[in-house]
Amino acid sequence: MTLGRLLDAKRHAQCTPEQAWEILMNLNTTAGRELRDSCLIGGASRPEEMAFSMATLFCMSAQERSLAKLDDAGIFIDRTRREQLCPEDAALLLSDEGLQLWLRFAASPSAYLNVFVDSILNAPAPTEPTGTLAAALRVLVASGRDTTNDVAASEVPGNVHAPLSHVCSQVAPEWLPSLLRFGADANQRTASGVPLVATALAAQAQRLYLEGHDLLVPHVSFRQLGATLQSHGADLSLRSRTGSPPVMLLALNGYCAAAEALLSLGACCLNADRNGNTLMHYLAAVTHLRQHAVSAFFLLNLALRFGGNPDEPNREGTTPRALLRDGLAQYLRLNQTMIAQTRERARRGVSAATPPSAPNADRHVPPFVAALAAEAHRLNAQGHDPLLPHESLFQLGMSFQRDGADLAQPHADGTLPVLWLARQGYCGAAEVLLALHPNANVGGPGGNTLMHALAGATRMRESAILADYMLTTALRYGGDPTRPNRSGDTALSFLSAERTRFVRASFAFVTETRNSAQQKATQRR
Repeated sequence: MTLGRLLDAKRHAQCTPEQAWEILMNLNTTAGRELRDSCLIGGASRPEEMAFSMATLFCMSAQERSLAKLDDAGIFIDRTRREQLCPEDAALLLSDEGLQLWLRFAASPSAYLNVFVDSILNAPAPTEPTGTLAAALRVLVASGRDTTNDVAASEVPGNVHAPLSHVCSQVAPEWLPSLLRFGADANQRTASGVPLVATALAAQAQRLYLEGHDLLVPHVSFRQLGATLQSHGADLSLRSRTGSPPVMLLALNGYCAAAEALLSLGACCLNADRNGNTLMHYLAAVTHLRQHAVSAFFLLNLALRFGGNPDEPNREGTTPRALLRDGLAQYLRLNQTMIAQTRERARRGVSAATPPSAPNADRHVPPFVAALAAEAHRLNAQGHDPLLPHESLFQLGMSFQRDGADLAQPHADGTLPVLWLARQGYCGAAEVLLALHPNANVGGPGGNTLMHALAGATRMRESAILADYMLTTALRYGGDPTRPNRSGDTALSFLSAERTRFVRASFAFVTETRNSAQQKATQRR
């Protein structure tokens, strides 16, 4: 008789607690050997004592057990969890099922890994854990096994398994919201100090990359995952033990769009360490490391859109800008100026614009463009930065995409949607279109691409800075300013000499960043 059947028999009064005790203490019985083997596998220093304690608990009724008795038996790996248990989790731990699950998945420091192995091998991973799987995860969290982060993965010193929540984010991300809801710490670190936020977003970025997604291009799932972690108390700026915040950890590993998602959720660029160094200082310093230079500088420039200040001094009076080489410092200054001027112009334009839903709105504008403009107008009225994409814009664009809308459909007069939105000041909405439907290099009449259209619009005084900003932004989404139209003219040929140098440098820089990110991600396959 197995342990499970024995407990079932006791529960249905088919055997007495005394009989159950004798069976569990007898190594010649199946249940006795099962209990003994579980205690040996659990790595207890005194397996006989552990077997005695578990047998004692098993032979009690659930009503006779108490959290204090469970604590005495060593059930709580993190003893503070005992005081934090909700009634439902306490009842589960005190039950036969809970104790069996603890013995199977929590008694051994490394047994929590079997939750994923057993579940994934036996059936496709469910989108949300239910039944025994959900109970097992709740037991792991209730007992504190989710805090374990130092289980050796091999004989190599320092090679250890990631904690429960980190493994979950990597191999069963669909379960992570439930695990957090069960009480797992959203700020759990690995043994090397990497916070869950960094691990989870890196895992999602790697999955998307393997599906063909560009590592530099935003994806709505990044923001959703970050928001889920944040809603459960995650500190998006929690530093690793080396002092690096999650944004930097992601960027240096090539996951630039995932890093930007944290910035969009409020990961502060200006939080300083004890020496007054901000994220901007860290990124600027890393530009001197060849392996990470381009990714760090890419994020440094992106951070300008989220309040990053390259002129904020640390305690020694050193600014991030001062840490850059002259050429990079000059590029950063030009980009910072462009962002500031574009934001000011966009806000003026949006404030003065007729709400797109008004009766006199342009009837030649496709419905999806009008809807995006209306949503961007609403967001601006609420104080959202018109330069930044917003999740609601992504959701709106994706809904039109699902309904079969061609997000590249020109207006009746031939104007491209990205250009039209940018001219109105809705640069964030225009960027959403680029992310959802990267078509900057698709040739239209005469072989002119979106890049040609944006470059041409820089010659029009009222929209010059908006088009200039959008042209530079489109580089991130694969836009190629060196591609000629049928007349042999490139987008660069429409620009002034100064802007040509800047866009050409930006194109080379973005291309190098993309290549570097892809190389790093490919090495992790």
